Parts: sequence; C-alpha cells; structure tokens
Amino acid sequence: MSQRALTHDAKRVAQDASRPPANGSGARMDSFSASCSVDAKTQMRIRIGLALAMVMGAAISVRLVCNAQTPHAPKEAAPDLKSFVGTWKATFNGEVFATLTIRENRGDLAGSLNNFDLSVDKDGSLSDGTHKDDGDAPLLNPHFKSGALIFVVMQKDQYAPSTEWKFIPKSATEGELTPLVAPQISGPKDVVVQPIRMIRERAKP
Repeated sequence: MSQRALTHDAKRVAQDASRPPANGSGARMDSFSASCSVDAKTQMRIRIGLALAMVMGAAISVRLVCNAQTPHAPKEAAPDLKSFVGTWKATFNGEVFATLTIRENRGDLAGSLNNFDLSVDKDGSLSDGTHKDDGDAPLLNPHFKSGALIFVVMQKDQYAPSTEWKFIPKSATEGELTPLVAPQISGPKDVVVQPIRMIRERAKP
C-alpha cells in the first residue's frame, strides 16, 4: 500500500467526520468507528497506516534515547614507557630462569623473552621443574590494556602453541609477569598461575 493512498484515505475520513449528519441533527461523530462513511477496506488501510506510523515513531524515540544515554568509552591513556623499559629477571631456588628485556622503539615498546620451562603446584606457585632454556623470542603484538603490557611469544618448538603474557611494573625495581594463555605449563589441571615476581636490573653507569 502506498503512502499516497493512506494520505488520501485519511483526508477522506477527516472530511466525512466534519460534515453534519444527513438528518440535520447537528450531532458530530467523535470516534473513528462512528465515521462510517468509508467502507471497511478503507478503514483497515487507515488503521494499518496509523499503526505503522506509531511503530516507526516509537523506534525513532528509542533510538534517540539510547544514543543519548550511551556514553563513549574514554580512550585509555598510554602509561609511562620508561617504567617498562629495562631488563627484568625472575629467579627460582636462587637461579635466574626468566629474562624479559624491554626497550623503547619510536614511541612503542619492543623486546624479547627467553625460553624457559614453567612448572607450578596446586596453588599456582612455582615448583620444581621451572628452569631456564636456550634461546629467546621477540615480543609479538605488544599493546597496553588496563595499564599492563600484553604480548605474545612464540615457543622454541614452532609447532607448539604460542604463549600470551601480561607484564606490569609494580615499582621502580619490581614487576609481575603473568601467563594469560600458556598451554605448555606443567601443573594441575585448571590451576591459576600466580604472577611471577620480576626484579629490574640496575642500569650500568
């Protein structure tokens, strides 16, 4: 049904409703159902048109309200890169097993993490079996999330799944390295690995 047909029918009903009845009594017909100077088909067309108009108006109102009430999420400010830059080391039983090197590169961060085996107990703490391995790997896709540096490291075995890490400095000398996705960790099933304490190496004078 076209909009022109609906408009024509609506005008027709309005004109019929404004005319006095044929008996000259002067009574006006107030309701839509009482203005029976149009046939049933025309009345149905008008009812459908009015219903569609009401639905469209409600949809527009809802859209406007939602847009007005949905605030834009503020963009996260980049943390101080200098607080991440340096060489960070983790030890277990007095031996260094993890070395995270971070440097600034044209306003972004880059670096590497050495290969090591990680073993944890039922509480997610480091346990026997944690030790350093040969080689290191670059930090892939480094980016910030909630103030932490998130990155991915490829395993020594190219067919092994990659590991996703989170690193955050806690002070000028200490930081925490936490595996987010690390299927190769040895430990109880579904255990939550505790953050690994990292110590910042003093810069050489």
